[in-house]
Amino acid sequence: MTSLRRSLAVNFLSTNGATAIQFLVTIVLARLLDPSEIGIYSITAVVVSIAHVFRDFGVASYLQQEKELTRDRVGAAFGVLLTTSWFIAAMVFLLSWPAATFYGRSEIQEVMQVMAIGFVFIPFGAITHSLLTREYRATEQAYVRVASTVAYALSVIALAYNGFSYMSMAWANLVNIIVTALAYIPFRPVDTPWLPRFKGWRPVLNFGAGATLGNSLGAINSAIPDVVLGKISGPHDVGIMSRAWSTTNILNQVIGPTISYAILPFLAKAHHSGQNLSLHLERGCTYMTGIMWPALLAMAVFSEPVILFLYGEKWIDTTSIMQWLALMFVLATPFGFTPPAYLAIGRPYLSTAPTIASLTTRAISIYLIYDGTLLSFGISLVVAAVLMYPFQAWMQWHYLGFRVGRFLACQAPSFYVASVCTVVAILTRWQTTQFPPGLILLSAAIIIPLAWFICIWHLHHPLRGEFEIILARYTASREARGK
Repeated sequence: MTSLRRSLAVNFLSTNGATAIQFLVTIVLARLLDPSEIGIYSITAVVVSIAHVFRDFGVASYLQQEKELTRDRVGAAFGVLLTTSWFIAAMVFLLSWPAATFYGRSEIQEVMQVMAIGFVFIPFGAITHSLLTREYRATEQAYVRVASTVAYALSVIALAYNGFSYMSMAWANLVNIIVTALAYIPFRPVDTPWLPRFKGWRPVLNFGAGATLGNSLGAINSAIPDVVLGKISGPHDVGIMSRAWSTTNILNQVIGPTISYAILPFLAKAHHSGQNLSLHLERGCTYMTGIMWPALLAMAVFSEPVILFLYGEKWIDTTSIMQWLALMFVLATPFGFTPPAYLAIGRPYLSTAPTIASLTTRAISIYLIYDGTLLSFGISLVVAAVLMYPFQAWMQWHYLGFRVGRFLACQAPSFYVASVCTVVAILTRWQTTQFPPGLILLSAAIIIPLAWFICIWHLHHPLRGEFEIILARYTASREARGK
């Protein structure tokens, strides 16, 4: 557990550093490029993200959850990954023209062709990354993350500044992938084969087929907003939606990589040792909602000053949809650990049912509610999330033993904390209405986290236990230094 906590701390610091740099890059790009230019890349990136799922073919999940890994099994996984990645590279390149024709934007073809090249290089870093994750070797991964993030930031800003427009992000993405593959070479585990193995694929394929089906449907489900808007509305609205989505969900971008880094191998080891996963899911749900819900609701309250301060007046349309996206993320947060739990118990196909249901409800909601405005589009996503909530809760109970009553009860402490923090946010916003956006956000950055901590402590939210552990260790460390 000490090793896990240390790895989580290192991963948290490194991913947050990378997220901070990427967020600053986003702000700079918002000043250098207009919504349509970013929208062109966003449409292409979403389409290609679906291809990434098939490229991986569940190899990363297989390596992290397999009970006993041998050199031959790792070599077989490398063979599967290399084959699928290169096949997908060819397919993405060939499909670039039909995709550009479908959206009526020739620029999409250029972006897809550059992004297709990245698939050639991804396997050479992906295997090492998965093996290091399995062993919680976050320090080595942090070095790689720093190198790739800096390479991306420098290249994308330089290219955008020199007039490469939407292509600056495509070329910078390729630079990121190549630097990542090169940076992982010194950290390869000793018994990792250099050459792929083209025998012993069956275990990898059996697990990968289920994981790929679930992940691909999940990728399609996540891609619906950009894909649909790109077709029926255009790059401008896609750019607005992309910025609203990433800004509203910024906290998940901060803590999400740290959670996902450890959750699958942790749950897999717990399952292999005969532990009841519902206990881990209950604690995870309480912790995640206690952190995410107040932050999401505060983001909804302060959406306008956030957009004005970060991106400027030309992105003001983003605020009309951010409140609804915040509600959608609130409804999705309690189920964040469910997909990796299905993988951990060796039943990857289970994740397909809620994803198919989500795809269906989103499609129907958009069809019935969308009237050509981004506001109606956001409302349709929230309606779909409301309809999905009871179905996912039932799935957890039926297959993971996480009873619905306990699931709802574990969210109650977070509901109280989020309610108080939301009231504080509304009062702060009301009192600072006449302030410039920067001063409004500074006030919120001081008041709301303080209110959150007070609520966590005095309402005895389970997160208080984590603070008490930190405080106890700090006190013990000071006493040890004093001696």
